[in-house]
Amino acid sequence: MSIRRMETVRDVRPLAYERFFETSGDLLCVLDREGRFVQANRAFRDVLGYVEEALVGQPFAAIVHPEEAAEVRAFFEGGGEGDATLRITKRLLHRDLSPRTVSLSLRRVAEDAAIYGTGRQVYEHESADAGRRHEDVLQKMQATARVGGWEVDNRTGDLYWTEETYRIHEVPAGFRPILETAINFYTPEAIPVITAAVEGCMRGEGYDLELQILTATGKRLWVRASGHPVFEDGKVIRLIGAFQDIDDFKRREIELQEKLAIIEEQRSAIHAMSAPIIQVWDGVLALPVVGMLDEARASEITGRMLSAVVSQAAKYAILDLTGVESVDEATADHVVRIIRSIQLLGAQSIVTGIRPAVAQTLISLGAGFAGARTVSNLREAIKLCMRGK
Repeated sequence: MSIRRMETVRDVRPLAYERFFETSGDLLCVLDREGRFVQANRAFRDVLGYVEEALVGQPFAAIVHPEEAAEVRAFFEGGGEGDATLRITKRLLHRDLSPRTVSLSLRRVAEDAAIYGTGRQVYEHESADAGRRHEDVLQKMQATARVGGWEVDNRTGDLYWTEETYRIHEVPAGFRPILETAINFYTPEAIPVITAAVEGCMRGEGYDLELQILTATGKRLWVRASGHPVFEDGKVIRLIGAFQDIDDFKRREIELQEKLAIIEEQRSAIHAMSAPIIQVWDGVLALPVVGMLDEARASEITGRMLSAVVSQAAKYAILDLTGVESVDEATADHVVRIIRSIQLLGAQSIVTGIRPAVAQTLISLGAGFAGARTVSNLREAIKLCMRGK
């Protein structure tokens, strides 16, 4: 870029910003640190009916409706050296003293020793209609999903519930919630949990929990309670959250878990029946294996066999493979591991009932039962144990 071109950009830039300020459709103003007008754009002046000369040097608080000016004055009088922001929706006075509702954000910038304001006019009739429509839709959605909302003002402690939150708690008409009574709706075991969660939220930590409450009619209900902090200038000014009735879902989930637990117990019982550990003599255990051995079943059988060897101080453990018609590499490996585990506990392993087809497969796979005796049937295995004793 040429030097002349750069100089042109520098010359035009201040003009462009000034034009943007003046022609913006938003309400823009600049105040000094005491809150007096330095500049206001055309949109701001048009909404309130002032000429620029009438505003410059005047306190901003002077055009705020007297009933709503306290918060604005406190912001200006608070001073402070750092940056700060005030967001307000107030009635500002038109030149003819009629009110205009304006939503404004006033930003104090310490570096500039100035306060910058941006805002827009709020048209009350349009806002009310839109608000009613939004409220109707929101209530229908809440009723369908059984989800309510809540809000706590961290500065005043005021608690707000939506209509669905009232319905979930089954409270009578005219009930006014406060934070303490809201927490006391939870069941005794849940109160410490939700109390800690709310206190953490006040420090800036969100939460999402599934707990039980006791409604005003005494019904025990599963709910999902969540809360999130809202910050302003680095401080938590309020908490907002959702409150959902999940009782039907939670009870189905618990019922499903109970059924799955029963199925697992039955599965374990069936596995135990298919490979029962039998004490055939003092110090002699027998484990008949029927069917294929997968990883889970082999692990379960090994655990039960080792526990029995230790608890009964067994010297012999007979592994009867009569019910195993075929083996693959994985099955052979599982059998070898069971034998080695038994030997590590000091018991002698005896393998019996190996079918010809199984023996051929074991040879072809190179699977050997090192350290284990092999006999033709369970009867011979028991005789061998008797002779050893």
